[in-house]
Amino acid sequence: MTRNLRRWSLVFLIPGLALYLYVVIVPSAQVVNYGFYEWSPGQASTFVGLGNYVAMFQDQAFLDALGHTFVLLIGALIIQIPLGFFFAVLLQRSLWGRGFFQTVYFIPVILSSAVIAVLWRQVYANDFGLLNTILRAVGLDSLTRAWLGDTETALNAVVVVVGWQYVGLYMLIFLSAMQRIPPIIYEAGALDGATGWKQLRHLTMPMLFDTFKLSLILVATGAVQYFNLILAMTAGGPANSSSVLASYMFEKAFDESRLGFASAVATVMLVLNLIIAVGLQRAFRREPLELG
Repeated sequence: MTRNLRRWSLVFLIPGLALYLYVVIVPSAQVVNYGFYEWSPGQASTFVGLGNYVAMFQDQAFLDALGHTFVLLIGALIIQIPLGFFFAVLLQRSLWGRGFFQTVYFIPVILSSAVIAVLWRQVYANDFGLLNTILRAVGLDSLTRAWLGDTETALNAVVVVVGWQYVGLYMLIFLSAMQRIPPIIYEAGALDGATGWKQLRHLTMPMLFDTFKLSLILVATGAVQYFNLILAMTAGGPANSSSVLASYMFEKAFDESRLGFASAVATVMLVLNLIIAVGLQRAFRREPLELG
């Protein structure tokens, strides 16, 4: 009976596996292969081996984009996971207007990047932007500037928006995980004096260990690929001060028509994502908790 069940399970997995190979694995392998060629639309490809990778790591613009990507990654980790968890803890309680706040926090996730870019460009505007208006109102005129037009602030200004956009997503992930914790665990903890902060620290957070791990992997791998909002807000500028790997790849592929070089950049992003995902999996590996 068990053998037949396993056999039928494998049969039903085959269509999904075939689709995954066709949609994910085969295109990824093609991108890796293209990275060894120098080619442009309408021209014959030339095999250059590791030439694209050597040129890439000798390009200061690539190194800057790589550094900016890590800044974006760290910023997203600092903003999205702590705030998402904090709002989930607040909404886990019997709070008035809980459904309303859930919706409000989640709205940025479903808004298009173009809409968010327009909204935050207004906030960061030099003359009439909300941020500079507030700074002038409290007497901090010296801090006002064109936040997206200054090479010293453009990247950090974008990181704040990227972090803000997905706080609602991680709030929902943490909230749904909290609601799966059996109430009897809290009741038993209360008998031992675990209430308030002790309950959060010694019961809730350990029970959400796998959720934290999943969120870390999603945030980190998502930050490496992040692109559309940055393109809409700054297009990587000014002077490449807010460029990231994805925008660098876009520039090489569609502005300079160097598709082989762009494929090599995409391969580096793929390898970086694999290293991050596997590294985090290993760093946070532990035996699963048994409930009940």
